[in-house]
Amino acid sequence: MNAYTPVITQKGINAAVSAQAQGIKIQIGHIAVGDKGYTPDRNMTALKGQKNTSAVEGATVSGNGQFHVTAAFKDNANYAVREVGFYLNDHDDESQRTLFAVWSHPENVLFYQTPIATIVQGFDLLLTAVPADSLDFEVTGDLNIFYADEFAAMTVAQTKMAAAQAQSNLRQVEFNDRLLALGA
Repeated sequence: MNAYTPVITQKGINAAVSAQAQGIKIQIGHIAVGDKGYTPDRNMTALKGQKNTSAVEGATVSGNGQFHVTAAFKDNANYAVREVGFYLNDHDDESQRTLFAVWSHPENVLFYQTPIATIVQGFDLLLTAVPADSLDFEVTGDLNIFYADEFAAMTVAQTKMAAAQAQSNLRQVEFNDRLLALGA
């Protein structure tokens, strides 16, 4: 088994099968992360050491039953992320939402959260244990927009660096011209 393969919970399987039978789709809308490392099982209903939750920022279908899901995590604490939970949008109260799938590993760390960084993490879900057409994602944003300010700041900084380099090059050319005029 791959160390980064999530386990679909029994409640997740039940919700997907029930949704398909009713002709509707369940929605994954939130991804939670925590700091406990363990081997997950199908009977889990919550993460063991949940630290943070993020809305799903983006989701695309990668193939038959495979989805690529992204979320952005920002927190004021430091911790190693060793567990990830995918939650359905079946309740307004976060504590009542159904844990659809969970990933954890007793030793491996997925990423490290710090207060100074927003972590944008992508997850691939391959859903072979549930009907893929019973699942949908509630997407809250576009991660390209998330980076708009950062890209603008980088563009300004790069433009200033290019202008400074051009000025430096011009000064060097003028200096070389003066040296040539003096016969050096």
